[in-house]
Amino acid sequence: MIEKTFGYQKPGVVYKERVGAYGVGFDKDGNIPVAMTHLYNGEKGYFLLGGGIEGNETHSECIKRECLEEAGLSVIPKEFICKGDYYHFIEQTRTDFHGIGYFYYMELNEVVASATEPDHFLVWLTIDEIRDKLFLPHQIWAVEEIYKIFKSI
Repeated sequence: MIEKTFGYQKPGVVYKERVGAYGVGFDKDGNIPVAMTHLYNGEKGYFLLGGGIEGNETHSECIKRECLEEAGLSVIPKEFICKGDYYHFIEQTRTDFHGIGYFYYMELNEVVASATEPDHFLVWLTIDEIRDKLFLPHQIWAVEEIYKIFKSI
């Protein structure tokens, strides 16, 4: 398994931990679907489709649910590729946060509904735009890892 940590764990700090599953897929032109939402400061933030695992949900169930909620996009998670985590401080909530992401290659179907999260919008980015716009460094790294493997599909 490919694994990488971003940020660092400060000694004596208690982190709020969040485990999530995320999918990366490519349309016929190599574009990657992401969710665009607004950050606390009103600026646009771009994030991989996916999110926090709820209850006894599997990674695959989480990715399917989140893709529908955030983008109305039907997907099929296919292959686990890498795990990345990120230690950071969220200024707006004054929280030390440890995000743990499990990243999967996913097959894209089609948009089958409207997003149910009203502040999320489906946006398609190129790999270069991902590097420039994606908000979290472990998500950028995961896309690059998956892109290396699946860009020719």
